[in-house]
Amino acid sequence: MARASVDLDDEWRPSLPRLLRGRLREVSVLIEQRGEDALSGSPLSLPLNHLLEAVVRDPGITVTAIATGLGKSQQAMSQAADRLEQLGFIERRIGAGRAVALHPTEAGRAASADGVARELGSEERVRAALGAERYDALFALLTEARDALRAG
Repeated sequence: MARASVDLDDEWRPSLPRLLRGRLREVSVLIEQRGEDALSGSPLSLPLNHLLEAVVRDPGITVTAIATGLGKSQQAMSQAADRLEQLGFIERRIGAGRAVALHPTEAGRAASADGVARELGSEERVRAALGAERYDALFALLTEARDALRAG
């Protein structure tokens, strides 16, 4: 079967391009790429930075609680916790019952502070690219959409 010719100047477009989730995914990928770029030179990736920030903010939190809060699988968060432990950024301790609680080390607190600062800088660059007014409007609209979808 012959393939249709493709103009190499055209950007690849996902099928069903008018779906909201497709557009959100496109924008999300662009913003996440900027976040990853901001963390380059650091031992942290975006998922590691988010997990570490949660542990620093709430010492003793469990992988399950973080996975639920971030909307990620427990397996993915457990693997990320393994990596943070290898880096010396967190420690696992037996918590209430038999739950394993995550605690930051001093090195983890420092890495988290650096990672959060880098991500905030990246967010400011996104805000500058969109313009403050459009950024604020988009943020408000997405917040309203999230709340409406949760409610209904």
